Amino acid sequence: MRYWQVITGFTGLFPLIVNAETMNSAPVNASTLLQTIFGLIMVLAVIVFLGWLLKRSQYFHAAHHGQLKVLGAISLGTREKVVLIPVGEQQILLGVTPQQINTLHTLSEPLSVRETPVKSGDTFAERLKQMMQQRGNQ
Repeated sequence: MRYWQVITGFTGLFPLIVNAETMNSAPVNASTLLQTIFGLIMVLAVIVFLGWLLKRSQYFHAAHHGQLKVLGAISLGTREKVVLIPVGEQQILLGVTPQQINTLHTLSEPLSVRETPVKSGDTFAERLKQMMQQRGNQ
């Protein structure tokens, strides 16, 4: 009696087995697998590129609205740069490396620096929308 119940239980799967056998091609073949892998690589590349772009951009830095700000920076190598920051009435030129920060020079007369006006109500969403609109216009 038990064997009969097992056999009748498998007969419910019989249409699925027949449909799998009558298919013309395999659901996963080399071309669909390559397309899937290529799509995944492209998505990951876009994510890495956007991360790199945001890291290199001065536009989204959190210190931009704070008391301390960088007036100018020049990259001297892959990990070294010179940075100009205001401190009171003076400007300080700093040498920045991964290991340390050194004061290179203190300017008693401030250099004139162009500043871009920033609205106090700017949010990330508004900035992203502006960047997308500028990108669409170009």
